[in-house]
This record gives sequence, C-alpha cells and structure tokens, in this order.
Amino acid sequence: MSLNFYTEEEDNNKEESIDNYKDLFLPFVDNSPSLSDALYQMFKSKNLEDENVQELIKDIMAKCKKIIDKNFDKITKKYNNISKDDAYIICSYTCESLIDYCSPYKILNQNLVSSNRQNGINNVSKYLYILLKSLRKLPKYYPEKKFLYRCIKQKVNLSKDPFNEKLVPYEIGNKKTFWGFTTTSPNPKITYGFLKKKEKEKIKAGTVFSLCGDI
Repeated sequence: MSLNFYTEEEDNNKEESIDNYKDLFLPFVDNSPSLSDALYQMFKSKNLEDENVQELIKDIMAKCKKIIDKNFDKITKKYNNISKDDAYIICSYTCESLIDYCSPYKILNQNLVSSNRQNGINNVSKYLYILLKSLRKLPKYYPEKKFLYRCIKQKVNLSKDPFNEKLVPYEIGNKKTFWGFTTTSPNPKITYGFLKKKEKEKIKAGTVFSLCGDI
C-alpha cells in the first residue's frame, strides 16, 4: 500500500502517475543533464539572480566533493555500479544550502506536492530525472521485518468527519502515493521522535504508518 496526502487545493481522491508527465523527461534520455544544470534549473525557479544561483551551485558541489572524496572507496565497495556522478547526485539531495529554503530536497519536494504539479515538476524535471536514474542503481531495501515506518504530524481522519477540516482525509482501502520523497526508518522508535508534541503536554500527536513493500 502506498499513501499520499495532497495539498489542500487538490482533490484528495485524484490519483495520478508520474507517467502523466513523462513528456517532460523525454529530452533527457539521450542527453542527460549534469548536476550543475539540474541545480541551476531548481534555483532559478526561486527567482534568484544568476550570481546567487552560481554561488549556491558552487557551495553544493563543494560539499558533495568533500563527502564523496572521503567516502567514495567505501561506496564503490558496497555499490559497485554507482559512478562518482551518481554519488554526487544522491549526496546533493541531502545537502543544506546557503539559503535555507533553497536546499535541494526542500525545492524538490515543495514542487512535487505543489497544487500545480505540472508546473512544479517542470521546475525540477532535470534534477528529478537524474536523481531517480541514480537511485535506481541502488538495490531495493527490505527490512528484516518487512516494514518501514513513516510519521506525519497530523491526525488522519478515518471517519470523513465533515466538522473537523484539520484532519487529513483518508479512506481505508484507497490507493495513495507520496509524491514527495518520503523519509522512513526500519526503527519505529526513531519515527516516533518526529511526532508533534502538544503544547503544554507530554503526549505527542500525529499518525505513524507501517509501510510494507512487495518482495
């Protein structure tokens, strides 16, 4: 089962596939973008000046180089089909930017869950293409107990309560998709740490999902 919680502006019952946007990626099949080109597209979508964009790219690339140069031998021993370019791309996703709201993972996920997904994916199409291409070289991961855990800070509405709009609508049995890249952990205790603590209370509130992939 996969889950998705759309933005407030969207119809929560609408289900769609990344295949709906494949035309955006066709130009990259024979001419894959570089990481710097992909970052440029994302940073420019934030309406930054070229000078600032180049500074952000330089900073992200320098951070990736520092990490990859130190760990690339270990990476290739564990994943022998991962190139240095792949390692740079995957590493860049987790890098914090000099401008907080311009960190790659933030821009990517904000656009993927945008109410205007066509425009959102167009803003990050180069980065999304090369990131997915690199990630697919990694082996699929299945935890020993076959579950991964994910939490959201909202409570899920299972009863379709029309009087509580703050609850995230969800109907048991519906197929849903997390459009943004979804952080999970095989350790539920780690997941619980991300739940929201109620003001002036010791109790944490939210929803924890146990996710099981097909093997």
